[in-house]
Amino acid sequence: MLNKVIIATLLCIQFLLTACTPIKTPDSNQYKLEAFNAKKFTNKKTGLSILISQPEAMAGYQTEQMLYIQKPYEITAFAHNTWISSPANMLYPLIMQSLQKTGYFYAVASGPYVDKADYRLDTQVIALQQNFIPKPSVIELVVKAVLTHIEDNRVVSSRIINERVNCPIQTPYGGVIAANRAAQAFTATLSKFVVDQVNHDQRHG
Repeated sequence: MLNKVIIATLLCIQFLLTACTPIKTPDSNQYKLEAFNAKKFTNKKTGLSILISQPEAMAGYQTEQMLYIQKPYEITAFAHNTWISSPANMLYPLIMQSLQKTGYFYAVASGPYVDKADYRLDTQVIALQQNFIPKPSVIELVVKAVLTHIEDNRVVSSRIINERVNCPIQTPYGGVIAANRAAQAFTATLSKFVVDQVNHDQRHG
């Protein structure tokens, strides 16, 4: 009988301890950018290589927060929805993969310690936000790209790429879907820009 009382008491204590222990739940939904253009431009690689530097970001966009606009000039962050990393960090591997898929370059390199490359691509995220002013809302992805010939540190060309994609549903997740479509469109435009400008530079540089 005593054993049963002890067991019942222990079970009661365990239940109370479990009930008092806070259960940790995620305080936000986390999303990622993973869509990129995989178009192949050529079956024969050139002997050229390109270094892709880590993208930078304008002030206000160096964050994992998902940003939106409801009225002009005011940017707000969603309370319970975030990116897994900053937009610049998420776009980096997508740019790399897209340029590798073109089949144009002998090597697509990254990192600050690359010994030798023919060209360098620098990018800067100017904006990534869901704009609710138009109906339906749109994702706005704006990135500046600068292509440089490394040997003489000569800027070959620069361009601001602006992608606007309608959100399929008027929620943060609708923005995520549109942002991935924008990332795919952006990498398509960027890859074509790079290949076209390198081609032109090789013919006339």
